[in-house]
Amino acid sequence: MLVINSVYPAIVRSGNSLTRVATKLDDRIESQIKVVYATAELDENGVWQDGGTAGKFDVDFWVKNVGVSRITGVDQSDVFFGVEGDFARIPHSTDAAGGYPQWSYTIENGTEWTSSVTLNYTVLYGSSLASDEYFLKVIAPNGAYDDHYFSF
Repeated sequence: MLVINSVYPAIVRSGNSLTRVATKLDDRIESQIKVVYATAELDENGVWQDGGTAGKFDVDFWVKNVGVSRITGVDQSDVFFGVEGDFARIPHSTDAAGGYPQWSYTIENGTEWTSSVTLNYTVLYGSSLASDEYFLKVIAPNGAYDDHYFSF
């Protein structure tokens, strides 16, 4: 009886841990995202143009949920962006403390980031960027990620 009382709880805890790990792995397998397009606020001559009135320069990219799972907590995503070989993590607008660069997002064709729904991420800069080859990587809170190279 003493062995059962000491071993059984350990087995139950191990089983619960394995169940949690399996659930997280299942979510990871069913979650996939894809960067489908990226662009910047450039005019027809390739010169930076502030398209709004805020005096900020936008880089926009669209990311589609191509998996089967709903992805929550989008504002907790990691966005890495910059010149190839010299990129940095860009903070979400709520974490940027008013500084730039910062990013925000809008849901394009839905109310949640479910399968087949696309998000429009906007990275705001206080000044224009140089024409170069850029690297972008988005990592969703559940670990799904994609990266993309583009130039302007």
